[in-house]
Amino acid sequence: MVQTNEAGEPILYREREGAIFIARMNRPERLNALGGGLPEALTEAWFEFKDDPSLKVMILTGVGDRAFCAGADLRRNNERAQELGAASAQALLDADRSARITPSIMSNNFHLYKPVIAALNGWTLAGGCEMAMGCDIRIIEAHAQIGLPEVKRGMGAKSTTHKLSFLTYLASGLELDWTGDPITAEHAVRLGLASEVVPTGTSLERAKELARQICDHPASYLTYHKERMFQSIGVPLATALATEQRYPPEEGEEYRAGLEAALASPVYTAGR
Repeated sequence: MVQTNEAGEPILYREREGAIFIARMNRPERLNALGGGLPEALTEAWFEFKDDPSLKVMILTGVGDRAFCAGADLRRNNERAQELGAASAQALLDADRSARITPSIMSNNFHLYKPVIAALNGWTLAGGCEMAMGCDIRIIEAHAQIGLPEVKRGMGAKSTTHKLSFLTYLASGLELDWTGDPITAEHAVRLGLASEVVPTGTSLERAKELARQICDHPASYLTYHKERMFQSIGVPLATALATEQRYPPEEGEEYRAGLEAALASPVYTAGR
């Protein structure tokens, strides 16, 4: 059953363009906040992309020009707390979190080694920021701002500490967490929270352009490089190099085909 938003439209648009899988969060009336069935729909899309070998690159974005995702749906959470009582609502939330590990771009990727691109088309806050940091490449529009305002609500940004430590500078990451103030698109690029700034309304097209370029390469190489880079984080250089040697990419048929094509190309043979 397709979950819908308040306008009766699909809460998450899932589209395919060749080997590109596009997921567009569709709760613009709530700044694409994570509620109303959207987290569950994102999980379904996550598995659809992960388990389909014909899909190479995923693009995640939001509908509209106001927000990529503003994080948790605090209005709905408050309504739920009033219905149940704050203590009961928190107890249910804690029990749910302790009972299972949820597959999520925001908090873990369960060995998702395919490329994921975030097209940040507006406010990217709290859980939305965490989701963006879980992607591999972030394209941010000029008007967008990104940040972690949880501290202003007496809450912690629970899925960010390990990501901020290698996406940004240590001091900058702490400042983002401690102040809760969003930063501009240009500042986000300087810190490493985004890859590039594009004009308003063009992040999805730029993400598609980049995805098409990536799709030109063998799927095995895309997953190989992402997996090796993730495995190298936080380990000594010697260990990382040894891991690289254990899984050489030069042993597959795709490598042989690419090598033969390169050897026959005019660029390689010129002057030799």
